[in-house]
Amino acid sequence: MDGKVGLAHLVTAKHVVDAIAPGEAVITMNAKDGISLSLRTGTQKWFFHPTEPDTVDVAVMPFGSPRFQEYDVEWIPEEIFATDKRIADYEIGLGDELIIVGLFTRFFGRTILTPIVRTGNIAMMPKDKVRGSSAFGEMEAYLAEGRSIGGLSGSPVFVRNTVKMPAVTAERKAVAISGLGGAHLLGLVHGHWDVPPTFSNMEQEEKVNMGVSIIVPAKKILETLHNPELVAIRKKHWDENPPSRGA
Repeated sequence: MDGKVGLAHLVTAKHVVDAIAPGEAVITMNAKDGISLSLRTGTQKWFFHPTEPDTVDVAVMPFGSPRFQEYDVEWIPEEIFATDKRIADYEIGLGDELIIVGLFTRFFGRTILTPIVRTGNIAMMPKDKVRGSSAFGEMEAYLAEGRSIGGLSGSPVFVRNTVKMPAVTAERKAVAISGLGGAHLLGLVHGHWDVPPTFSNMEQEEKVNMGVSIIVPAKKILETLHNPELVAIRKKHWDENPPSRGA
C-alpha cells in the first residue's frame, strides 16, 4: 500500500514460485457467493527482493482484478507489519503467541476452500542469520515453536503481543496481569527442519518434524513490496487512475 490508498498484492514464498516457473500460477479463492474460483496469472510477473533475491524467500505480484469486490478476501495493511520499530514498541518477543493461517493438504475443501489455523509461539529471534533450505542458504529469520506441515509455505504468520495490566492482590501487593494484545503480521512461513534419520533404520524411519518452523520477517516482505519496479508500477497506476475525492 502507498499512503492512505491501497493497491492489493499477492504474497507467497519465492520457492513456491520457483517450483512453478516458467509456467503460470493458478490463484484459487472463495467468492462471496459461496463457491471457489480460480484465476490464472498469465504473463504477469512476480517480483522478488530488490537486493537479496537469493536469500529472501518472498515473491510478490500486483493484484488489481476489476472483480476484487466479488472475492471473499481481506488484505493485510502495512500498518500491522511487525517492523523492527513495531516489535520494539509492542515488546514482541519470545513466547508470544503465533497464529498461522493456511491450507491443510490432506483436506482443504471440495466446493469451497476451508482454511486451517495453527498456533505456536516465538521460539527465537536471532540477530545472526540461520540456515534455511539449500536453495536460500543463510537468511534472516525468526524461529517458531509449532509444527509446520507441507503446504503452509508462504502462509501469513500473525503474532499477538503480551500486554501487562497493573493489579493488586488481596494483600494489597502490586502485581501485573498478563494478557493478549492485538495482532501483528510477523512474517510468512519458509519451512521447517526435520529430524535426520538414524543410520540404523534410515529406510524405515519416516521424517519427523522438529517442531521448529522458519519464519521470514515481515520487514523482508515490505522491502520486496518496495522493489523499485513495483513502486514504478503503482505510481503509473495511480497517475492513470487517480482515486476520486471523498472515496
